[in-house]
Amino acid sequence: MAFLKSANRHIKEGLLHLKEWELEKALTSFQHADKKRPYDADIMNYISQTHAAMDDLEKATEYILKAITIAPQAPSHKQLYATYLMRQGKNHEAIPIIDETLELDKVDIIYILRGQADYNMGNMESAIKYFDIALNMTPDNPLAHHMKGLALYKIKRYKDAIPHLEKALEVSEVESLRSILNDCKAKTSSE
Repeated sequence: MAFLKSANRHIKEGLLHLKEWELEKALTSFQHADKKRPYDADIMNYISQTHAAMDDLEKATEYILKAITIAPQAPSHKQLYATYLMRQGKNHEAIPIIDETLELDKVDIIYILRGQADYNMGNMESAIKYFDIALNMTPDNPLAHHMKGLALYKIKRYKDAIPHLEKALEVSEVESLRSILNDCKAKTSSE
């Protein structure tokens, strides 16, 4: 009966399956939507995200590149592509994609992504610069605080890291982050 449903109906069902982590069902729904409405960049994006959730980054990349070809000015597709590259440790390749995305849409999450790429490559000062831009845009962004706190910790600026780590922990208790915060406090208490 899938042939009787509209593409929008298949998309809605796919998103519900994705939310419930029913990945095979989600993929099937999105593939049915793709048959109804081929060359739809958003459907390609959903198929890509589902493959990524299934840890098939090769297929995920294939579909997100199709989405980018169809809608080259859509920042969400480029952001996702950069994320896949970073998941594969290809931070150098991700940076120009992130920079292109920033030209299209200057939002905090993309600045954080750019900072994460620098962080992953050990460029802490550059990473901090991007986290600061994100924090200027959204002062309470827990991910920006989390990442800036980690970057400051890496360069042994323990006292500066503390407020960022505390802010991140207000939103979500992460044991490893709590350990880093405790280490920062221990190292600054003897100053």
